[in-house]
Amino acid sequence: MPDIWNGQSLPERNITHTDLSYRLYDGRTGTLLSFNSTNSLGSLVADVLRTQQENPDARIVAVEYDGPAYPT
Repeated sequence: MPDIWNGQSLPERNITHTDLSYRLYDGRTGTLLSFNSTNSLGSLVADVLRTQQENPDARIVAVEYDGPAYPT
């Protein structure tokens, strides 16, 4: 089944798994709220939603970094 956006089919694409290292901040205060490294965009989205629930007044800002918070 094709993906439809604004009445038009999107081109077919292959699923990829890219390593993501990110930190979630409160954009108003600069406070670090969460961080992780993952290859799952779904995991990042779940972390954003969980972090927002735990910090309902925060304006969540995600920043991608070139490596994990701690050396591996």
